[in-house]
Amino acid sequence: MKLLSAWFFSLFPLVLLVSVSMAKGAAEPKVQILSPKEGSSITQQQNSILISGKVASQAARSENVDIMFIIDISGSTSQYAGVDFGDFGQLPDSSSSSGFGWPQITIRGFGLGRLPMSNLRNSILAAEVGAARRLLVQLNSQTTRVGIITFSEGARVLQPLTRDFDHVRRVLDSVLAAGPNGGTNMVEGIRTGISELMGFGSSEKRPEAVKAEFLLTDGFPTLPIGRGRVTPEDTDLAINAARLAGKAGIKVHVFALGEEALSYTRAAMGIAHESGGTYTPVSRAADVLAVVENISVVGVEYVQTVNQTTGQKATETRLAADGFFSSAVQVVEGQNQIEVIARASDGSTGRDSITVYYQSGNQKSLELEVFLEKEKNLKLQVERLGKSQAEIQQETERSREDSLKHPQQLPSAIEGPPR
Repeated sequence: MKLLSAWFFSLFPLVLLVSVSMAKGAAEPKVQILSPKEGSSITQQQNSILISGKVASQAARSENVDIMFIIDISGSTSQYAGVDFGDFGQLPDSSSSSGFGWPQITIRGFGLGRLPMSNLRNSILAAEVGAARRLLVQLNSQTTRVGIITFSEGARVLQPLTRDFDHVRRVLDSVLAAGPNGGTNMVEGIRTGISELMGFGSSEKRPEAVKAEFLLTDGFPTLPIGRGRVTPEDTDLAINAARLAGKAGIKVHVFALGEEALSYTRAAMGIAHESGGTYTPVSRAADVLAVVENISVVGVEYVQTVNQTTGQKATETRLAADGFFSSAVQVVEGQNQIEVIARASDGSTGRDSITVYYQSGNQKSLELEVFLEKEKNLKLQVERLGKSQAEIQQETERSREDSLKHPQQLPSAIEGPPR
């Protein structure tokens, strides 16, 4: 409790700045079609056009979104993720020369050097990095900033909030290259994320932005009290940090990866609940790639695009965590009325519509081609997991129900180095 009190009063200015006012009642989500513009004439070879725009619940404070990835790099993330990522293409492919597969092991603060292990390309850490990269592909850098924090013995800001997504990808590669080490100081990861998102660290302050942490972990807190072993005190510290995050308007969305993380979910569930975020249990760590984009930072869960002229729904639709969407919808010669319907997490719906005029031409739409190719790659990534997206989502729901049903008992001490 002394640790918690000292930290609370050190951030007392943050608490004074926090507004805890909450929106009352349901309100229709905001839907805005950004492209094409109302009344546009489109001439192209394809008989589908690309519709893109932005959605958000009325509770979203602004169009700007700040997301901080909080990535667990503790020693146990070297474990097998359940899938060989050899064909995924977006992860570095090395197991020795540049540090891959050699985690730094420490016990009670004393380093034991780097121990050989299997290729980290197939590890839980690789699944975490892959999930962050997958989400990054879908976000809009015009209004969304992303940062990277890793935690093990402590927490480090590897990338302050930025719109330079290419640089963020390089930082994520460096996380995998450095490999796992040490225990699980989850509370420091959450606290550091609060400081960065509130503009008290190295990230530029943006008070009006919608703020969120995406916490990816394969375990439970083992520091600072337990020194690498599980204690109720470490869990309480992490949950209390999430409570302060919630009061600061920061939701912590927790992804619990693998059987060890699901064996004791009190911290993961408590962090999500106290911050107003979501809890996503993933029994096979690699499957996080199929569910990471299910989280909506702006409170909108579903978007549907329909050509009301023909009654046809979009053949492809992608809704990103920051509320930007894209749809490929078929059109006919002449006038087409396109409507986008969005459903918020409270069940309320909103809509926007435009009229466009289409005629067949010789030129292809490059934007449409890029979108369809991106969708193809994202779907192929899930197919390589060996399960359908629906199967993985069903397994996730079952794991969530199991976590709610089963009593939370402190796991027995784990032999070996801190995890």
